Amino acid sequence: MKIKAVITIAIIISASLMAARFTPGIDMEQFREGKYIHLDQVVIEFDRSDAEINIHYHLSPFAQVYMFLFGSRHMEPKIEEIFFDFKEVDIQKIGRTNARIQVKGVSRQNDDYYLHDSREFGMRPDTLTLVYPDGTIRNIEKARATPDTFYAYT
Repeated sequence: MKIKAVITIAIIISASLMAARFTPGIDMEQFREGKYIHLDQVVIEFDRSDAEINIHYHLSPFAQVYMFLFGSRHMEPKIEEIFFDFKEVDIQKIGRTNARIQVKGVSRQNDDYYLHDSREFGMRPDTLTLVYPDGTIRNIEKARATPDTFYAYT
C-alpha cells in the first residue's frame, strides 16, 4: 500500500511541474530569491511596541502541490527565515496566499513616542506597507529592511 501512495504522489508532483513549465503567465524567475515563495506585499501595522504583520505571497507550483498534500505547517521555517531579524515572532495563521504574524518588541517607547529601529528581511517583498497607529500609510518598493521610524500612539 505504501508504494502505491509514493508513486501517486510522485506522479502528481511530476504532472504539476510539467504543467507549470509550459503554462503561460508563470514567471519562474520571480521565485529565484525565495526558491519557492515570492513576497508580493508585507503589511506591518504598529501597535505600541508590538506589530501585526500580514504577508501576501504566491508559491511556485511545486510548493502549492506540496502544501496541498502535506499542509501549511512546513511553511513556518521559511516565514521565520524571512523575519529572522525580528524578536518574538509568533505565526498566527498560514494560508495558501497569505500569513498573519504577531511580533513583540518591534519598537521601543521613548516619552510619548515609539521608536522603531530598522530590521532586515530574509527576502525582499515587492511592496512593504507600514501602517501607523494614526492611520498613516507608507509604501516602500523592494525594501531590504524596515526603515528607522518613530510614531505616536493615539
